[in-house]
Amino acid sequence: MQFWCSFTNTAWDWSWRPFPGVWLFVLLLGWGAFRLNRAGGGTPRPVHPLTLLGLVFTWIALDWPVGALGAGYLASVHMAQFLLLGLLVPAALLAGLRPESQEAIARSRAGGVLERITRPVSALILFNIIVLITHLPPIVDRLMPTQLGSMAIDLLWFVAGLIFWYPMLVDAPVRPRFVPPLRMLYLVVGLMFSPVMFGLVGFMLYAEHPLYGLYELAPPFPGWTSKMDHELAAVMMSVTGALVAFIGLSTIFFKWSKTDA
Repeated sequence: MQFWCSFTNTAWDWSWRPFPGVWLFVLLLGWGAFRLNRAGGGTPRPVHPLTLLGLVFTWIALDWPVGALGAGYLASVHMAQFLLLGLLVPAALLAGLRPESQEAIARSRAGGVLERITRPVSALILFNIIVLITHLPPIVDRLMPTQLGSMAIDLLWFVAGLIFWYPMLVDAPVRPRFVPPLRMLYLVVGLMFSPVMFGLVGFMLYAEHPLYGLYELAPPFPGWTSKMDHELAAVMMSVTGALVAFIGLSTIFFKWSKTDA
């Protein structure tokens, strides 16, 4: 039994495999979300639907079969995991925080450190650094064959996503200078025209050979080459990043226009 999904260099089959580490992580994440929902006082309310959605997406991204396929069979599924854990799940979890919970986090012992690392410029830099490091071929090919290495990459994506979305979705501490035009620029630089994401997309699309060795050597699916798989991964990163940015830009713009009106 494996604790976490990792590259095994064995032929793929559809036999279900348990990953207790994934279950434990989702349970702990759910427990943490429940505790945060009660933080700050006020009338207790049910957990926000977005929080529940974030937990479901986390489980889907990490458990069998997505977790196993992404760990060592398909680069496109690995990219789907990144998009879920690095973009969608953190956004859903942070958007589900109550204002009282946000204030409680800001007043906590970790609040000062969190405020510094989630300042827009700092958050943008940290997000791109983590995305770059966790997508470098030597890092991926070395870490994914081990369960701890594979888990580290998944958790780093999750942390990077929380850092990236925190200044956008959490209102405590108040950032009066982070006005709507700067928020829109933040999304454009972070997702739409990110030099890191653009570079990765370019390498995966135009490289003569697949970028990652462990997916190149994995047991292939009939009629599906590793090169095609890498190209699909590149398209997924490019399109999803642009789509998420566009949704965010539209939301900010319409809220801004209503405020000015």
